[in-house]
Amino acid sequence: MLRADPAAQRSMRRTTRDTWLDHGILAVAFAVLLGGFDHVIKGGDWWLTTVLIAVLGGLTCAILRAVGVRWVAPIALVVELVALAWIFVPSTLIAIVPTPSTLQAFGSLLRVANNTIVEEQAPVAASQPVVFLLAGAFGLLVIVADELLERPRSAATIGALLLAVFLTPAMIAGRTPSVWMFIVVAALWLVILRSRTRQRATGNWQARVPVLLVAAAALGVTIVLPPALPDITAVAAAWGKPPPSVFGRGINPILQLGQNLRRNSSTVALTYTTTSPTPPYLKVATLRDFTGKTWKPSGTSGKDRFEGQVGLHQDIKAHEDTTKITIKNLRSVLLPVPYPAEDVTGLDGTWLFQRMGQTIKAQNTDTHGQTYAVKSLTIQPTADQMRQLVTVVGPTLKPFVALPPNMPAIIGDTARQVTSNASTDYDKALALQKYLRDGSFTYSTTAPVAHGYDGNGVGVIAEFLKRKQGYCVHFSSAMAVMARTLGIPSRVAVGYAPGKVTGSAGGKNVYQNTSDDLHAWTELYFEGAGWIGFEPTPGVGSPTAFAEAAGTPVPDDVNNGNSLNKPGEAAQPTPTGNQGSATTPTTQTASRTAAATAGGLVLLLLIPWLLRLARRRWRLRDGAASPDRLWLELEDAAHDFGVSRDGAETPRGFAARLLDRPGIDATALESLLHIVEVTRFARRGAAGEPRPSGIGDLRAVLASLRVGATRVERLRAVVLPRSLAPRSSVTRAMRARPVTSH
Repeated sequence: MLRADPAAQRSMRRTTRDTWLDHGILAVAFAVLLGGFDHVIKGGDWWLTTVLIAVLGGLTCAILRAVGVRWVAPIALVVELVALAWIFVPSTLIAIVPTPSTLQAFGSLLRVANNTIVEEQAPVAASQPVVFLLAGAFGLLVIVADELLERPRSAATIGALLLAVFLTPAMIAGRTPSVWMFIVVAALWLVILRSRTRQRATGNWQARVPVLLVAAAALGVTIVLPPALPDITAVAAAWGKPPPSVFGRGINPILQLGQNLRRNSSTVALTYTTTSPTPPYLKVATLRDFTGKTWKPSGTSGKDRFEGQVGLHQDIKAHEDTTKITIKNLRSVLLPVPYPAEDVTGLDGTWLFQRMGQTIKAQNTDTHGQTYAVKSLTIQPTADQMRQLVTVVGPTLKPFVALPPNMPAIIGDTARQVTSNASTDYDKALALQKYLRDGSFTYSTTAPVAHGYDGNGVGVIAEFLKRKQGYCVHFSSAMAVMARTLGIPSRVAVGYAPGKVTGSAGGKNVYQNTSDDLHAWTELYFEGAGWIGFEPTPGVGSPTAFAEAAGTPVPDDVNNGNSLNKPGEAAQPTPTGNQGSATTPTTQTASRTAAATAGGLVLLLLIPWLLRLARRRWRLRDGAASPDRLWLELEDAAHDFGVSRDGAETPRGFAARLLDRPGIDATALESLLHIVEVTRFARRGAAGEPRPSGIGDLRAVLASLRVGATRVERLRAVVLPRSLAPRSSVTRAMRARPVTSH
């Protein structure tokens, strides 16, 4: 009889193992690369969702390939589509079937996610659109990688794919990637490269040595090259250079501020009216973390202090003002509001209040075309009250006084020299503000570029204090860092300076903000008064100073706190109708992700078994009338346990091979074979005894087949039955195998 050559079988088993090894290595590489996105997205739910979607796609591909199904990628894409719809837009499904509304909802999520990533500061909140984009992208990457691994010469393409995933979070967040992440992923790729060349190099040391040398050299480059490359931040800062509207394109707004201010053209961003006697600053973003190279935004957390009315000393007066804002040519997920906003009404879509800084972000929309009203708190302490406030820097305030090591001495020395005659934090703040505004410093957007110190790092601040030329980024950064050297909590606010009057409406002035009004200012914290805004930039707004005695009028050129005042906790309005509101941030995916994906994984594992069970029951039902169906079922069951089948083989030849399996019930197999041969070869109409059904014999053979199989073979037969593959493809594969006669 004919039997497959054992050497050929061992070679095929080795190739299969190599393929699975490549898939496993690539899965580990993607998992490592996913860790780089924690600089882009906050929280942990996005990680769980993305991993589960990627695992779902990977298992779908693995199961389909294991059972020999064609069109693996299209089927896996459909599975991913259904999973994403069930997690993110379940209301658009009919049962589990996507509809045209599903695709429309996907498009809407992608548009919002794109606006969030290119407009908001990284790391962005793990909003539903952003998580959808990341999970869908990684699911698609897994499917693409599976297709590439099926191609013999795809190592270079796989390497390019891994490199693209590695660079993506760095380009978005403006943070140099981890060298160790680069090394690990590069080493994993070299293993894949080696597995692709091993077959040709086996037994040939002349072929092996060059491959090993190339691998060693490549890994050495991965260790040496990344630290020597320029900081990726410079590349990310120019990511999608913005149009005239501010915050239109850019990850960290303070990095884009100078570029916007230096533009030759300007556009109207918004107009507003206000009940405040002085036009307010409109804050868009709050920057807390200072790395030494730049200020970076920080997300809100449960440990952040409440801002606004909460914590305000009972003797400090405060009142509400209402500002009505109409957006003109500003498209952003960040909402300009007076600080601190207490309530926002009139918005379309869903908006999120951030406790830290009281900034407001969109979850599923943007500012385009919005008209809304903001109730904000205006505090009116006296100078004496401010001097009596004592701030204790505890755990919640430590991030606001943190400074990088190796600070240039000029920063701290200047701060101490300027405030040498001040005894309270308030007086020190006034001294720093006066020092930067007193006329010795010149406002210039071009001098820092011309002299090579544009930016806001410690080196830039030191050079700025020497040259005394810069724009709002330099002034606000310098005051904030100098305040920290004195132990005063500080942060930088970014938004719009008070606009210009362009008319009147309803007895109120109408103010207009253009892209030229983009601005950064400093906020300092005082226990009992909260965050107080200070204006260190000369020629912009008015300096902050409170009345020296109750009832004493404040000079015209001094801000009494109405424009730049302390933030507060924002009340969270309840949406009515289509009116948007600011709510506690949530991804809205955590409750569905694990359950939906786990259900999908279970369904994937059950589908092959259910299909196989249904086919077996159908054959057994009609087995008495058609013994050939019983024999087909025997061939399929044996194939599930690893016994190859060949459409050109006779039943007796197949039975002879099957008898080589341990534990096979030879009597039942012989009886079933006899029934099949009689049915096939006996003359039609020949009389004889009634033919047994053969169902009992088949059940006995199948039971003995299971008993003689290993535990792994039994599990594989249930979870990944090979017999589901089309018989034609299996037959072609069998005929292509080397065979030898025994």
